[in-house]
Amino acid sequence: ADAFLFNSTFECNPLVIREAIGHGLPILARNLPQYGDMFTPYITDLKPEKMKEQLTELLNNKPTYTIPVEQRLQFAQKHIDLYHEVVDKPIQPQEESVTIVHYFIHEPFLEIRGNSKSKFLVKYFDEQGTCHFDSEIRTNNWVKLNRRWYTKWNIKVWKDGELYYDYTLNYEGKRVFIAFDSKSLGDTIAWMPYVLEFQKKHKCKVIVSTHKNFLFKDVYPELEFVSPGSRVDNIIGMYTIGWFYNADKEPELCNTIPLQKAASNILGLDYQEIKPRIAFTPGENPYGKYIAIATNSTSGCKFWTKDGWQLLINFLHEKGYRVINTSQEKNPFEHCEQIEDVSMENTMNVIHHAHLFIGLSSGLSWLAWAMNKKVVMISNFTDADHEFSCIRIHKEDVCHGCWNKPQFRFDPGDWNWCPEHKGTDRQFECHQKIDASQVIFALLGHI
Repeated sequence: ADAFLFNSTFECNPLVIREAIGHGLPILARNLPQYGDMFTPYITDLKPEKMKEQLTELLNNKPTYTIPVEQRLQFAQKHIDLYHEVVDKPIQPQEESVTIVHYFIHEPFLEIRGNSKSKFLVKYFDEQGTCHFDSEIRTNNWVKLNRRWYTKWNIKVWKDGELYYDYTLNYEGKRVFIAFDSKSLGDTIAWMPYVLEFQKKHKCKVIVSTHKNFLFKDVYPELEFVSPGSRVDNIIGMYTIGWFYNADKEPELCNTIPLQKAASNILGLDYQEIKPRIAFTPGENPYGKYIAIATNSTSGCKFWTKDGWQLLINFLHEKGYRVINTSQEKNPFEHCEQIEDVSMENTMNVIHHAHLFIGLSSGLSWLAWAMNKKVVMISNFTDADHEFSCIRIHKEDVCHGCWNKPQFRFDPGDWNWCPEHKGTDRQFECHQKIDASQVIFALLGHI
């Protein structure tokens, strides 16, 4: 070749220029800033508007430069010299460094970082002084416990047999994330009050994630709401509220206790029934004098009989009440009106203006209770204390309460779930044996 032309504008250390230099060719190339002047002695800086003239000049008057040689030997010698410089330096004694890092995001976690050669014994104690975990580790190792529900842990670390670190969990002024595992309306309403109780008890900053944030965000200024799946930074603790059937995630078997206690247990709070705040602005009364009902739920075991509902509706109609069914599903009853707008906003407004609410063990019953509406609940498949304080219709002289028995676990995929009598003439007898007269009798004095 007579010359080398290289017009690239996006390079770092192109080998082709080095090859051209190795052959002593005249070189017309852009002298890019990222080259750091390494090619300046060898190239003519290409100017696009003068490229033809520059190339002609290079061919007619070839510049001369000294071709660099033995660079590999120089490169190798520099590395050899650096090696000897380093190994010949006297070894400086290092001061011992130990840092203990711990947090409580899901499971308690502790890591010991540093350069110490010591052995460290790590123990976790609960408030009663019972040791739940101990392990001997060295620096740059970590331990993690399985328990995910709140425990006021006391962490002790011994270094070579002497107590070195003693810490008791304290969330005051720190950030804690609480996430709801369930999308259910009833579960969410039931558990929400205990998030605030946790915040008040620990004087911490609580970030909470539910699938129904719109019901709470505007009325819980003490809490920060985020959408499910959001990234939450700078937290020291995290708890997930749900039903898990797992002793590492909850201290009591979830289906054997009141629904609200599932939250208080996981968050380490004393259980008492607490009604949540609900974000709601009332609209106009849409029906005048009426009673709201909800005839549907999410499983066959929760339903009452169609005949029972019809007799109850007839009674209310005779008493001068319009009967409004707030369930999303359309069920044909005489003297009963089905809401057309099943949006949450409209449903809440219908419940708000109703004289009272009659429903099943369902999310709408929890919603009516949270909105301070008198609730009549027809539920016999759960124990009487599983939901909230209300006018409860139950019948204990028949099979009942299977939901709360430890030997049974609800199967949401089985609409006909009835663990003791499925497939027999006693299936769902817990509700089929409740007749309308029992509900009507409970209503006397309230309508």
